[in-house]
Parts: sequence; structure tokens; C-alpha cells
Amino acid sequence: MKSLSFFATYVRSNFQIALEYRVSFWAQVFAMAINDAMWIAFWGIFFARFPVVRDYNFADVITVWSLTALAVGLGTGLFGGAWNYAGQVAQGRLDFFLTLPKPVLFHLAISRMSVSAWGDVLFGLVTYLVLGRPSPGTFALFVLLSLVSASIFVAYGILANALAFWLGNSQAFSGQLTNALITFSLYPNALFSGAVKVLLFTLIPAGFIAYIPVELLREWSWPLALALLAAAGGGLLLATTVFYAGLRRYESGNTLAMRE
Repeated sequence: MKSLSFFATYVRSNFQIALEYRVSFWAQVFAMAINDAMWIAFWGIFFARFPVVRDYNFADVITVWSLTALAVGLGTGLFGGAWNYAGQVAQGRLDFFLTLPKPVLFHLAISRMSVSAWGDVLFGLVTYLVLGRPSPGTFALFVLLSLVSASIFVAYGILANALAFWLGNSQAFSGQLTNALITFSLYPNALFSGAVKVLLFTLIPAGFIAYIPVELLREWSWPLALALLAAAGGGLLLATTVFYAGLRRYESGNTLAMRE
């Protein structure tokens, strides 16, 4: 309960800080939602000409985009610190989190919020409700699967940024890894095969973030659901283990300003 209270306090504080500039906040939110909507318009034009592509239709693409947008939005909106701490590691600026009694990784992850992420959340929810037209039960399952996908996104972000403990200034490389994950998660599973498909279920786990959840929404399968939960739990465990292993290599920047 104390951790939940701490988490809720940080989320509220992050919103209060962002809403100090309300026009900027809403501009970023709606700009991201419009950007996502433009891609949906593109896919609508594409599937108007080619109704089915390898067993995927426009409704399936709507689900892929809606679920991925909601998962990314929740992951970067609530745990934005997990996605961009590589620079802090390289510059020795994790000292602030090391001086406080809260778990370092948890505190670091919730310490920042991506404002534009809430545009993804808005887009994901509205698009699936309006174009997907789900039943209440299907919509509840959609939200639940998005939360599981968000946990895998967060775990991957932690792992990608943890490379900085060994590689030094790897901020750009870590950013490329997370961008690759988002990009591959937005395309239908049917477009990939062979070695690429293996890659998308291992080093770049887009298969667990988008493809399996979409299959579960199309037709429920307990083995697939258990595989998804195992991937989420295993990913978070691996991310936590790697982060704290890297933290033992961390060198303080010895700065007077403990946090910007």
C-alpha cells in the first residue's frame, strides 16, 4: 500500500508539473493523437484497395495500432523514467535516487512522465471504441492486454537503457532499440516470417507486445495467454536483475545538484 501511495503521489505530481503549461500539455497530447490518426487513415486507404493481406484486414490493423498506442502511452506516461535514464547513468546523475529509501529502479521509473504519451492513450482508447466497436467484455480484455503489453514495454526500456552501465554513453543506441520495438509492434504479424519472426519474439519482443494480444482478442487461447503472462513476468524479472547488476558498476558524478 505504501508503494501504491508513493506511485500515486508521483503520478499526481507529474501531472501537476505538466499542467503548469496547459496549452503546451494539450497541444502535445492532441498532436500525438492526430499523428497516430494519420497512420490509421493511411491503412484505411491501403485496405480499401487490398481488403485482406495474409489473413489480416483493416479491423485487425485497428486493433494492433490501438493496443500498441495504449500500451506505449501507459508505459511512457506512468513510467517515463524507465525509457531515458541511459544519459543519467553515463553522466553520474543517479545519485538522487541512491540517497532515498525507496527502491531505486521503481523510483527512477516513475520519476518522469512523457506528456505526449497521453495522446497515445487517448488515441488507443477512442480508436478501438469507435472503429473496433467492441462489446464491454472485449473492451475490458483489450485494456487488460494493453496493461500486460505496457509492462513488457517498460521492461524492455529498462534493459535497453541499462546498457549504459557497461557501454557508457549509449543513450542514442538505447533510443534506437526502443524505437525499433515500437515500429515493429505497429505492423501486422503476417508480414514477417523466418528469422525476422524469431527476432520479434526474442531480442525485439514485438510479438509479445502486439501480435499475441491481437490473436487473443480474435480468439481466446489459454496457452497463448499464459505465454504472454510468462513473457511479462520474465521480462520484468530480467530487467530488474540486469539493472541492479549494472548499478553495482555505477560511478557517481559527485555533483552538488542532486536532481534537475
